[in-house]
Amino acid sequence: MRTYRRLGLGALLALVIAVIAVAAAQAQPLEDLSRGRGLGVGLELTAPFAPPNTFPASGLAGRAWIADLFGVEATLFVVDQAPSLTARAFLKYLNTTLVDLYIGTGVAFFGSGGMLVTPLQVVTGIEVRLTPRLALIAEVGLLFRGVSEVTSGLGVHVYF
Repeated sequence: MRTYRRLGLGALLALVIAVIAVAAAQAQPLEDLSRGRGLGVGLELTAPFAPPNTFPASGLAGRAWIADLFGVEATLFVVDQAPSLTARAFLKYLNTTLVDLYIGTGVAFFGSGGMLVTPLQVVTGIEVRLTPRLALIAEVGLLFRGVSEVTSGLGVHVYF
């Protein structure tokens, strides 16, 4: 029950932020700050943190948007003192001048307790452009590894 309550609160918070950001973006005619910015690098912090029932994507991330609608991401991080990797793909369903909303899925690869762990993730996120090259990212989703659990994440990306 706690998992669904946290998911509900996270989803409600993401929805409120999205509505406010979209309303603010439509209030002023501005340049689309995400247009033409394909490749970016950044730092991400994703919770829960403790393996193996986690989707660890906390670390150095490389993200590329293709045609401003489809994105891929790889994140390098450390779990139990071993290098690990996350691969994810995204699809934007709202692309405004300052705010982009997207859905995505991915898989993580990391070792825990001498075993290879590969949880799956389904996520929705918001990318808020502060400048044409700097974006803040917030995500909420579910991970699947035997049981489902809520994930959330924050990040900052610099686009080239």
